Amino acid sequence: MKKDEFINELKRITAYLPQAESEKYIEYYSEIIADAMEDGMSEEDAVYSLGSIAEIEGYIKENNELPSSQKFPSVKSYAPVKNIKKRHLPAWAIILIAVGFPVWFPLVCVFFVLYLVVWAIIASLYAAAASIFVCGITAIVASFFAGDFSIVMLTLGTGLFFIGISVFMLTGMIQLTKLYAELTVWIVKKCINGVKGVS
Repeated sequence: MKKDEFINELKRITAYLPQAESEKYIEYYSEIIADAMEDGMSEEDAVYSLGSIAEIEGYIKENNELPSSQKFPSVKSYAPVKNIKKRHLPAWAIILIAVGFPVWFPLVCVFFVLYLVVWAIIASLYAAAASIFVCGITAIVASFFAGDFSIVMLTLGTGLFFIGISVFMLTGMIQLTKLYAELTVWIVKKCINGVKGVS
């Protein structure tokens, strides 16, 4: 069962509750599914780990038939979540990793070096943009000391041009940095989830 289907069933079995309580159940189980998926489980497995709709309905009805049903039950009184089974690598996969170490380890190192090279290129582009900006400021200041009007206008125009180029470069570099940083976070999360899933 997909998450959306589970949530629709949860809405159906909590329809008789006050809206606030129904939404709290939905939010609780949605968070459990999201956490399980972050730990590497598929959407279907995450939903399955919660138990059947009938089991959850039983717990909800039991909680809300108590005299204190107007007070929303604590998280501990919710339907218990089944233990999430961690994935373990089969023996053949471990052997393949060990045998292939001379191949995949250098590739990982090359990938890491290339990753650092990209950051170095980004840093150098920032430095270039900063240098162009400084040149623009210097040209504008120098224009005030030029004697001839044509030289003043030429120097001033050159300075403004350099500043415009540097601002354009910095704007693009900031966006590129954000995208590369987001990619880095995504890769790190995938690696961590992969390690957690097989540990």
